[in-house]
Amino acid sequence: MGGIGEMLKSTREAKDITLQQAEEDTKIRKRYLQALEEDDYDVIPGRVYAKGFLRNYANYLGLNQEEVMLGFKLMGASSKEEYKKVDIEESINKKKRSADRAERKNYLVTVIIAVFAVVVLVFYNFGLKNTADDNGNQTADRSKTEQGDQQKPTEKPAENPSVNEPQQPGGQNGNTSGGTPGQGTAEPSVTGVNLTLNIKDQICWVKVTVDGVIKFTGNLNPGESKTYSGTGKITARVGNAGAVEAIFNGQNLGRLGKMGDPDTKEFVSATTPGSASNPSAVQDSSRG
Repeated sequence: MGGIGEMLKSTREAKDITLQQAEEDTKIRKRYLQALEEDDYDVIPGRVYAKGFLRNYANYLGLNQEEVMLGFKLMGASSKEEYKKVDIEESINKKKRSADRAERKNYLVTVIIAVFAVVVLVFYNFGLKNTADDNGNQTADRSKTEQGDQQKPTEKPAENPSVNEPQQPGGQNGNTSGGTPGQGTAEPSVTGVNLTLNIKDQICWVKVTVDGVIKFTGNLNPGESKTYSGTGKITARVGNAGAVEAIFNGQNLGRLGKMGDPDTKEFVSATTPGSASNPSAVQDSSRG
């Protein structure tokens, strides 16, 4: 087995990933993944597919894609005539797909412009109708008000308005609470777990389990963030602890470990039996 295949296999085994699991995550058939780990590119139908499978598999394992592809290019592959034929066919199909995409794009733009014009016209007509109705209603209201003012007799103001003002029991100005407003309100306690993972510097493989249910497995690129919430416990298993920053229940815990080291962390709610007395607890459950 050559250098590239050995690197792929050792990385997969270090992350405790089976070929079956890798097949489900990458959507690449197991026999092709095994061929990549054994540097047996004759099994893969064509150089284009071999390069694509190798790039996707390297990205899935968190390896540097450019270094892997450079090693593949320097090492070379067999069945060059077959690869050349497949490359030509793929180039023709690619140009055809580009033309189809351009045609669909033009059609979509035309449809969007037509729909936008119809929407603008409908809103314009609706606005004109509402303006006309509002003007008519305002004119009618003013006419009714003027007629009412003419017919209404002049009333003599009361000498002592406070005599007729009803008093409400329980205090002044109708305040029946008997105490200062806002007293007796308790702030809700912090419950559950909330975890945000920020990927820094390098790509990182991540597996997140929330209350016993796997929520995510795969690679995250630098700059990406994932947020998860649960009631009891969140377990985060990472392939590169130094590339992951954790924010747990609003508290920034910093990097989960050293760069390049895999690790597993458990984030436990204070309401979970056996957890710490503080509002949240973090437990290191790495296997070393």
